[in-house]
Amino acid sequence: MVDESLLQIETCLLERRKVHLGIAPDGRVYLRVTSFWPKEAAQHWHGPYSDRKEAEMDFLARTQPPCVTRAEISDASRRGEHGTVDGVPMIVMKHRWTGQLTLTPYRLVEDTGVRQVARQNGHN
Repeated sequence: MVDESLLQIETCLLERRKVHLGIAPDGRVYLRVTSFWPKEAAQHWHGPYSDRKEAEMDFLARTQPPCVTRAEISDASRRGEHGTVDGVPMIVMKHRWTGQLTLTPYRLVEDTGVRQVARQNGHN
């Protein structure tokens, strides 16, 4: 648990989302975003990070559309967890920031080495 009273809190925009950066007296950085749902999960501080750049990079990596293979789409379709919303293909997946299941757009990747590279880069 982070003691907010010890943090110097800054608000900024990352990927068009308002985020809060909390800088601790020892220089460690924490980050939270309040625009994700459910609010209880989104408002938790993530970190500590060694600096602001590391916090921002983690946030950007976790909020990119997940990489999904055709096999995963097929499996999700059988479970009723794949469809189209307003013309955008979506899949039910665990949100990498809040940890909650959510309907999200995705990036289609082939089952080849691209999938392995995507996993290594933190994209599921």
